[in-house]
Amino acid sequence: MRKKEDVFSRNDFLWGSGTAAYQCEGAWDADGKGLGEWDYFNHNSALNIHNEDGDNASNFYYDYEKDINLMAEGSQNAYRFSISWARIMPTGYGEVNQQGIDFYNRVINYCLEKGIEPNVTLFHYDLPYELARQGGWLNHKITDYFNEYAKICFEAFGDRVKMWSTINEPRYYSYCTNIVGNYPPNRRLDFQSYFQYQYNLMIASSKAIRSFKEMGLDGYIGVVHDNGHVELDPDTINPDEVYEMADFFYNTLILEPSLLGKLPDNLEKMKQKYGFMILHDINEEEIFREGVGNYIGINLYNRQYVKHWEEGESEVFHNNKGTRSNSLEGIRLESLFESSFDPHVRRNKWGREVNPRVMYTGLMELKEKYNNPLILVTENGHGIYESPDENDYVEDNERIEIFSEFLDNLLKAKKEGADVRGYYHWSTMDLYSWINGYEKRYGLVRVDFEDNYKRTPKKSYYWFKDFINNYYSNNRNG
Repeated sequence: MRKKEDVFSRNDFLWGSGTAAYQCEGAWDADGKGLGEWDYFNHNSALNIHNEDGDNASNFYYDYEKDINLMAEGSQNAYRFSISWARIMPTGYGEVNQQGIDFYNRVINYCLEKGIEPNVTLFHYDLPYELARQGGWLNHKITDYFNEYAKICFEAFGDRVKMWSTINEPRYYSYCTNIVGNYPPNRRLDFQSYFQYQYNLMIASSKAIRSFKEMGLDGYIGVVHDNGHVELDPDTINPDEVYEMADFFYNTLILEPSLLGKLPDNLEKMKQKYGFMILHDINEEEIFREGVGNYIGINLYNRQYVKHWEEGESEVFHNNKGTRSNSLEGIRLESLFESSFDPHVRRNKWGREVNPRVMYTGLMELKEKYNNPLILVTENGHGIYESPDENDYVEDNERIEIFSEFLDNLLKAKKEGADVRGYYHWSTMDLYSWINGYEKRYGLVRVDFEDNYKRTPKKSYYWFKDFINNYYSNNRNG
């Protein structure tokens, strides 16, 4: 049986890439898998604006060996992927689908055969449809359903998997489902649901981590949070108050339970500011206290650049249309704060800041505010439009330039004492980018969705391989 110590026994740092089940697997109804919320949404909703779905996605369900081989050939030693809850439990509770367990066993075993450390995420946005029909993450029962699902996965895979993530981006997931309204069930500017979702997701995560410990399992386990590092526009009025409100909105309802084992001290104050209530679990103090993991995963792309509210009703700004929209990513919260837009910072074609410096400032903030936890950068990358040459090869120089800047800032934070021990580039291969569909590409490897899902490594794949090899060479010699 593998041990926790095996994770870093061969390498002092995990260099890899990541995917998520719905975005890459395909086989949406194969081998006993149940219906997922995204299956239902993409097949039935007019809000699927690009009329694309993950039915086949990147065909990873059938081509996983090709992708793992490419990771190994690219000198990657770690792979972050998620399990489809509905593939393990078709309705989210009750019946267990052995064919789903068999599939993930094959993936895990092949990773280990190729020298790749599997990092398994239990929930990455893809809720079983039956649970969505019962109210999804607003139904408190789901926290126990998730705990039972987690225990099944721990039992099935825990002898080999030593790196676990309970929930991917509980804050951003809640933001897209309840504020932006671009993810199912498509509520918009619903702040009550936004905060209740986060609370229930963190109760579920904490219950699963407590079960992990009670089962005597050996390994690393934590939550994955989307970096919400807040920076203030220099012209902000009442900066301390604006910072507190923004940090609560973006961070503390996730980071404090996951790292400190408690709810934020200013929760009651923020309930008044935002005008929401929480339906609390009667055992929350015990659940959070016993549900602290031993690392934090950070998905890091950008900062949250804000200022005081000036005027106007609450409004969310989001761009899922790329160059067909001029919208810049941000939000205005009436009487509280609003996003500021820095004209000196680059943005991608979907209106999001591209600011590699934030890799350093975000990691250092975690070090200083949360007692220097063990950190894995579980997601970081750059989405672009791409055109291959006649050989299906992509010279993604823009990605390489930004990739390099992010990694320079990561190594700077590591050198200055941040306990960061892993980096996963998003994504392993081109995949379904949620509501953006397939034209927004993140992969190190091109997937030709029109030609049997043919894989072709991009220039960035080879650049990352050289970077990893140079890192180990320099460390051995230094």
